[in-house]
Amino acid sequence: MKKLLSLMACGLLTMAAPLSAQRTLKAPAALGCMNIYRGSLTAREVVFADTATTVRFTMDYRPGSSFRISSRCYLIDEAGKRYPLRSSAGLPMDTWVTSPANRTTDFTLHFEPLPKRTRVFDFMEGDSNGSFMLLGIHDPKHKLHLPATGDLPLRKADTKAGAVPTRWFVTDSVTLRGRIEGYQAGAGFPTTIEGYLNNQLEKDDQVLLMEIQPDGTFTKRWKMDYPMVISFSLSEPLPGMSRMEVYAVPGETIDVALRKGDDGQYRCHYLSGSSRDVARWLGANLDFSSLSLSRFEGSAAQAAAKADTLWQLMAYRLQRDARRHGFTPQEMQLAKADAQACFAKAVMDYAVEKQFAGPSEQRTAADSADIAALSRPAFYSPLFHRIDFDNPLMMASDAYDILVNRMTFSMPIQIANKPVVLTDGDVWAYTPDTIKHEMEIRYAVWREMMGSDKDNLLAQMCLYRNVLGDYGMWRNLEKTRSAVLADTTLSPAERQRRAERVPCASQVIPAVLPIFPNEGIRRHVEQYHAYRQAQVLPVTPLPEGIAADIVRSLQKRYPGRYLLIDFWGMNCGPCRGAIQSSKALREEIARRWDIKLVFIADEETAEGSEAYHKYVSEWLANEETICLSHADFARLQEAFRFNAIPHYETITPEGQRVDEEYRFKGLYNFEMDMKHLRSAFE
Repeated sequence: MKKLLSLMACGLLTMAAPLSAQRTLKAPAALGCMNIYRGSLTAREVVFADTATTVRFTMDYRPGSSFRISSRCYLIDEAGKRYPLRSSAGLPMDTWVTSPANRTTDFTLHFEPLPKRTRVFDFMEGDSNGSFMLLGIHDPKHKLHLPATGDLPLRKADTKAGAVPTRWFVTDSVTLRGRIEGYQAGAGFPTTIEGYLNNQLEKDDQVLLMEIQPDGTFTKRWKMDYPMVISFSLSEPLPGMSRMEVYAVPGETIDVALRKGDDGQYRCHYLSGSSRDVARWLGANLDFSSLSLSRFEGSAAQAAAKADTLWQLMAYRLQRDARRHGFTPQEMQLAKADAQACFAKAVMDYAVEKQFAGPSEQRTAADSADIAALSRPAFYSPLFHRIDFDNPLMMASDAYDILVNRMTFSMPIQIANKPVVLTDGDVWAYTPDTIKHEMEIRYAVWREMMGSDKDNLLAQMCLYRNVLGDYGMWRNLEKTRSAVLADTTLSPAERQRRAERVPCASQVIPAVLPIFPNEGIRRHVEQYHAYRQAQVLPVTPLPEGIAADIVRSLQKRYPGRYLLIDFWGMNCGPCRGAIQSSKALREEIARRWDIKLVFIADEETAEGSEAYHKYVSEWLANEETICLSHADFARLQEAFRFNAIPHYETITPEGQRVDEEYRFKGLYNFEMDMKHLRSAFE
């Protein structure tokens, strides 16, 4: 009997051993998920065992939409240690799966074992932009220590004087030099590196193209007006690397090396320049730019609640990664500014998506209520009052460009932006003073939207972009002012009074200049005005290189004609739409002696794809078409300073480039554009 009892006890101990070797967390809490725009990801159960950590997930996704989970997913603990995926059940990895009618897909993932005492961890689908994340998975009984809703985490050192530069707008050149170690020309390595410079103080964006030399070196020099992060894409990815980022400050030289590590993966090593000082932040790949509410399908009130959740997720990630990577105060400041710019952009993305979701006649009562809410500045102020829009470091974020655009054309601004019409019978009711008054009205709207008591840097930048956009219209009215002053049918006093009311550039700029408190922005307004006023004709010399070569070859074939160039691509829907809708008009234009339409396409190779040739034969037969490799097309983008298609250029018969306000803008308004073009040379 004793022997039997002993055997039974051993059996019970054996059965209990696996149970004691694991810890099960049922219905764990999580801060929330990121980059899942059409649904949500939740963890139903977590099992911590000696052999593996098992997480049972549920994906709630819009019916009929597809998603996939990468086999490169992993868990990451508070210390930053990763625990890769071992196996899965219920869902094939790296395979697109269609969400069922009931929206839910259950699956289980087994990872390398986390320590059973782990209190909080994250699920990361991978390191690429847009990877799914489920952040802050923890026991509901364990309270996470999060920063207050109104603040992002900052170390005390961040508040020291000098953490944010006081002198920001300094125009100077930047030189980037680098090398790819182990480079072998023609062995699948990249041949070019391409970046985009969205300088808010310049009218046009700029493509930065670097040719990689046979020894793997590359170099580029460009002008900048303030520090910013610039992302460069490799024409062919290296193992583990398809792009690199640099933090560039005017006046410096940046040296980098793309070097393969012991794991066979390439990484960017910063050898000099400001990038080296913030290398931990650049390498952390926080990717707050992936924050977006553009595809959020809820109401405006739900979007505001969702935005608060995103703010908490953003604060959690920033706090976590700053600790894991050991951010310096400077890196923390840059990360905070980038996070705030991306958050503001995410909120404005939702408003834009709602505004253009469909024709107004198809909107439901709920849609109309949302539009009404998003048209009021009061909707935004509870979300935006926590952000320092006067912080110049926000301009370093790659989200800032879109944020400026979203704010400039936001619904509250559109409603408030109604021209002031005078009733005294004057010809020019829209005057320099009314333009200034409208700008002041916009300032008031932005102050309310952003919960600010002053005209902050973002608001000033929005107005600065307005000035750049409207300047051509104001400049064209200089002739009108001269005509009014020369009108002898009016008395001298009346001529002077009417001339002062003409909203021409020479009168508008002095009127609006005082409303820019920032000295750097004000200086750029003055410089742009002086440059444009000095132009006798609205043309500039043709940029040398491939652009000049192509244009000169066309001029030999079509002498004495204006060249109207349409830059397009097969992957551009608006490009094809414009081509297909203008076929009849182009047949009429083809009979003119003074104009020649030219279509330059961006293709993988100069030979063009089969789809390209089929499309050209159907829609552009017998027209002047040029097919360029992506690298050569990028060279034209750099020369003509554009980064989006369709893009249009006009070249005079003398081989000069026509300025933006007079150039051909597409075939939808061809006759008016041509009349406007000819007026510039009268």
